[in-house]
Amino acid sequence: MKLFCCVAAIVLSACASSGARDDDAATPTANSTAVVEQQTAAIDARVSEMQKSMTELLERLDVMNSRLARLEAGGVVAETPQQTQPAAPPARIEQPHVMPVNPAPAAPASSALVGAQLADHYRNALMLYGRGKFDDARRAFQQVFDQDPAGDLADNSLYWIGETYFAAGNYAEAMKYYKRVTVEFAEQNKAPDALFKIALSFEKTSDLGMAKQTLEEVIRRYPYSSAAASSKLELKRIKY
Repeated sequence: MKLFCCVAAIVLSACASSGARDDDAATPTANSTAVVEQQTAAIDARVSEMQKSMTELLERLDVMNSRLARLEAGGVVAETPQQTQPAAPPARIEQPHVMPVNPAPAAPASSALVGAQLADHYRNALMLYGRGKFDDARRAFQQVFDQDPAGDLADNSLYWIGETYFAAGNYAEAMKYYKRVTVEFAEQNKAPDALFKIALSFEKTSDLGMAKQTLEEVIRRYPYSSAAASSKLELKRIKY
């Protein structure tokens, strides 16, 4: 009987220890699941915060881009209607009109605009000359010269006025304009060509002595120009 009781006690103790181990094994599993759930909830919360922050940043970026676009288009950016009131008082609006104190910024723009217009007029005059409309071309070149008689296109305009007369066979008038180029714009690019055309005008009027003298002057004054090369060929070609 004592032996049975001992065996029973051992079996009961073994069962008890086994049950305790089973409870201990089940507890960590439950605890780890709860921890994972808590971590997942925390991560979800952070992700939602980051998404919200990202959305706000994108909205601010869109606002900044729209303001930048209005500024580049010349618009006025204002935060609120209240800020627009002091930003543009009537007294300050009149200031740009009372600003002859420093007109320097407007000068480059106006000169650039005038230069572009003159270049267009000059091209149109050349096109008229190319079409054989010498009278119209002459008037167009004269307008270019009158608008800027000391500009970059002044010597060109006078030269081409001479060319319109030369093409029409009026060599006396042609030489007047060629001579103006050689005297008034002696260092400009059209001076050698104008002097060469004076020589050809002398040839056309049968003044070969003056033609020879003028060709030699071209070579002497502008030795490295294309007009000088043409003058050398012309000296060999014409018969005196």
